[in-house]
Amino acid sequence: MLITLDTNLIPRKGILRSVEISTILRIASALGARVALTQTVLAESISARRRDVQEAMDAHSRTVQKLGNFCSVDAYYIPSVDAVVDDWKAQLGSAFEELPLSGDDAVEALEREARRIKPSKSNGTGGRDAAIWLTIKRAHLATTGPTHFASNNTEDFAIRKGSDTLHPDLAQELGERLGDFTYHKDLKSIIRTLCSEAEVSISTASFPEDLSLSIIDQIVAHSDLKNFADFVDVSPDEVGPIENIILDSLRVRSAYSAEDVVVGFLTAKFTLALAAEVHETLGTAITGSLGGWFEMGNESVALFDITVLRDVRYEHPWGPEDDAFDEIDSVHPG
Repeated sequence: MLITLDTNLIPRKGILRSVEISTILRIASALGARVALTQTVLAESISARRRDVQEAMDAHSRTVQKLGNFCSVDAYYIPSVDAVVDDWKAQLGSAFEELPLSGDDAVEALEREARRIKPSKSNGTGGRDAAIWLTIKRAHLATTGPTHFASNNTEDFAIRKGSDTLHPDLAQELGERLGDFTYHKDLKSIIRTLCSEAEVSISTASFPEDLSLSIIDQIVAHSDLKNFADFVDVSPDEVGPIENIILDSLRVRSAYSAEDVVVGFLTAKFTLALAAEVHETLGTAITGSLGGWFEMGNESVALFDITVLRDVRYEHPWGPEDDAFDEIDSVHPG
């Protein structure tokens, strides 16, 4: 099975792994499916990220310069445009396989644009859409399994704007392989097609000991820690010995099943109890809230990957700080 997305369904801001994309990646892994982007989609997404970041950087510079007319602005770290783009490339590379554009398809894409052949537009544009389509068609015809292609560009790929039916001209090109090719106009359609919603009950008893140790390691090494003042200058090696982890207020926000595999997203509060020898220097515990993807196996959680941390801080021996739980609904809605 091949799952592939158009550029318009890749986030323009923030992290790549939205709830919907994370769900698709989890389900695909469980089903043994490939999740890929064409070379053209990757290039478009990276280019868009570079343009957006450069625009934001320029606006930031102008604002700081204006503020400098009224007060002193201390120096602080801002990553370069290249660093932000490189991070985006890494996110894309870790999530998706690349479908390369062949030379023959590149030539045909330009010819389609000139001749106004779908998915190119009637105004003589759309060569990149044609390149995307030809790459996906080539990949589909080269395999025996089903292909799922998602794009909200229904004006060019669908029979009519807003439709979830592939344009008949494109459908005809697939010939006998049309039956196992599915066009989707959004990510939710892929999820609904591949799996069904599941009811899952998870408690602290659902986490085996070795998985709890994995969660500890993930929290300590998580990049989100640098977003919190207590951990700006702290490396994972400096956190100190951790006695155990306590999870509470567990809440399953979404869960899906496909071929006896259940995956989902949950949030929880956590407390990492620190060893007595670091209480005076670091504190008694690290507290916060987390959100992560789970996979069930034999009525317990088999895999768990943390995607977001919130409200993380040390609890100090001279008294705990306010540890109000910061809801993650806005980041990962249920």
